[in-house]
Amino acid sequence: MGRFGALHRFVLAAGLVLIVGGVRPANAEGPTAILEGNHPDDAADIVGAATASPSQPLAMRLTMALRNRDDLAKLLADQQDPASPQYHRWLTPGAFTSRFGPTDADVARVSLWLKKKGFTVNVADASTREISFTGTVTQAENVFGVKIAATTDGRLYSNIGDPAVPAELAPMVESIHGLDNLLHSKPLVRQVAKPVSSASSPASVVNNAGPAFGPPDIYSFYDETPLLASNIDGSGNGCIAVVEDSNIDQPAADAFTTQFGLPALTGANFSTVLVDGTDPGQNNDEDEAMVDVSYSHAVAPGSSIRIYLGNQKHTSASAILDAIHAAVTEKNSPCGAISISFSFCGGSKSFYKTQNGFFAQAASQGQSVFVATGDNGAAGLKLNSKGVCVTGTSRNINELGGSPNVTAIGGTEFAPDYSGGDDLGSVPETVWNDGDGAAGGGESKVFNKPTFQHGLIAKDKKRDVPDISFAASPATPGFFFGGRDSHNVPTVVCCIGGTSLGAPAWAGISQLIAQLHGAAVGNLDTRIYQLGAKASASTTGIRDVISGNTNFNHVTGFSATTGYDKASGWGTVDMKIFVPAYLAP
Repeated sequence: MGRFGALHRFVLAAGLVLIVGGVRPANAEGPTAILEGNHPDDAADIVGAATASPSQPLAMRLTMALRNRDDLAKLLADQQDPASPQYHRWLTPGAFTSRFGPTDADVARVSLWLKKKGFTVNVADASTREISFTGTVTQAENVFGVKIAATTDGRLYSNIGDPAVPAELAPMVESIHGLDNLLHSKPLVRQVAKPVSSASSPASVVNNAGPAFGPPDIYSFYDETPLLASNIDGSGNGCIAVVEDSNIDQPAADAFTTQFGLPALTGANFSTVLVDGTDPGQNNDEDEAMVDVSYSHAVAPGSSIRIYLGNQKHTSASAILDAIHAAVTEKNSPCGAISISFSFCGGSKSFYKTQNGFFAQAASQGQSVFVATGDNGAAGLKLNSKGVCVTGTSRNINELGGSPNVTAIGGTEFAPDYSGGDDLGSVPETVWNDGDGAAGGGESKVFNKPTFQHGLIAKDKKRDVPDISFAASPATPGFFFGGRDSHNVPTVVCCIGGTSLGAPAWAGISQLIAQLHGAAVGNLDTRIYQLGAKASASTTGIRDVISGNTNFNHVTGFSATTGYDKASGWGTVDMKIFVPAYLAP
């Protein structure tokens, strides 16, 4: 076996559990199978006071199951094993579909069944594995054998049991989305106002705001300056995809790049893909977009940035999901890194397992995916009765980051040392947990423990997050970003934070590694865990975080300790050491 070893087959976390028999749809013509886990966990707490209107239209999407899952799991292991002939031999999206996606015949077969049941099939595409179709509540209840309940005002609705499909078709079906409208996304960014300290150095204060960190301080604190001096800046290996549902304020982003001497964002290094056909413009999630673009650009200033931009007003699903799927299935020079700074609430287990299938595709294509763990500590997010993502009252994680095919990024805080306006270098970090939020982390309720985590935290059998961390507190130290002043003039403002800062930053780090390697590097997890286990910051570049916890909202979380923990993962990074160590034998 090579350095990386073999990953267990379950890394795909197969999303389909079939129970033949069970609830029989009213118009079933033969044996049926239940798609287990295909209703939101929160449904029973949210809906049930009323029944959904029988004539209410539903826009639904059926995701086709992956084929040859064992072969895919082996391929993913081999692609990260230097001893394998498949090492870093990445698939194209077309090749992935051909080997592991549904066949055209299977898509046609499921589509025909839906049509025969009275649904209108709008789009059926093997490359995206999705069949988009519409019908009414009555049709869905009869065909899938479910009860769709609603809130008293009818605004929220959901199936309260799992749907059933013909047993002969069940192996082809991963999940059905659209029988409910409980799924919501939330950006993981925090903004605070920070008064100027009279003791601060002048350059750590910008436009009378701060002191806080800008890109040069990150370079010093996380030791990126020597890499940049050697022209290791993320250039030459594709792009970083940032997943958004709001556009950026371009003049404000330009103010940020100008202030900190970054390359200008132009058509040569910056682009936008409108995944739902139209531009949503700037909305309440603009700050998230600004942070993602600015800090992926800061850490990898030589890399191109590509926004995959969804529009919630022009999709029947989720704008963020549309953006994620578009970044993964992109056929025109897909990006080597994908940054996701959003969490979901109101999702079902099958929803997260379905996304894991897309993340497996990304990994097979050499794409490194980074997901922020969240800003609500161990409590995570939960859907409330008004259909809003709020802080949980029990342990929850961002289950997108629970996929073993992504790298989950936690958060830290620290009090930096400034001199002459510049950060002097690293100081000990602690887990981010202050009045502005706390780093997410904990144990997945969906995914089993992957091979790279075996031997760690033996008491649980599930996937643990985070994998590694990055600075997150919007106050200690806090981070500058592009915004508007009181006169609506584009400028640099303060302060921003959240684990959403770490996802684009780590996407940038992966581009530094890819440049040094000369090719994409795929999922970083296995190598991060190998380096972390060495417990040698001087040779691996992984700085252990040993203090702080994720207690939040009266939910007891997890404490940082020596080595791996569910508060900070393996810790944070010294880029000068970590980037070459990642590629070392």
